[in-house]
Amino acid sequence: MEINKSERLSQIRKSDLSSACWGYKVVVRHGQCDPAGIAYTPHFFDLFNVAVEDWYSECLGINYYQIIGSRRIGLGYAQANANFFEPCFMGDELEICVMIKKIGNSSLSLILHVFKEEVEKLRGGFVTVATDLDTHKSIKIPQDILNALTLYKNKCN
Repeated sequence: MEINKSERLSQIRKSDLSSACWGYKVVVRHGQCDPAGIAYTPHFFDLFNVAVEDWYSECLGINYYQIIGSRRIGLGYAQANANFFEPCFMGDELEICVMIKKIGNSSLSLILHVFKEEVEKLRGGFVTVATDLDTHKSIKIPQDILNALTLYKNKCN
């Protein structure tokens, strides 16, 4: 499948984002790389997930583990993708910046920009769906979470 130029994403600079956007800092480790020292693609999905977990707790002020644990609300991924602009190497210091693309009734679309200094190295896209962990059916995003998401989206966009 060929991608035409109009469908390709363009890299952005970190300074293009609002300074209000929350970022998660991480160093690419030896064990996350292939023999050439280039970060292995699947590890980014794990890093994205870690960033999202910390974003809920540190930025939104809602304990991610209580959402899933005592509140029994799932935040599973219905869609996940990544677009790579430049390789990341062992020892690179990266920052994953979380942006909200869209808030639905039961779903949330996130964009995760990964920067090395000012340069965007890759971009992840996720759609999460709030579910009842007992029935595994989608539910409305709880009001406290919706309020925090809306506040963050308005602050960053």
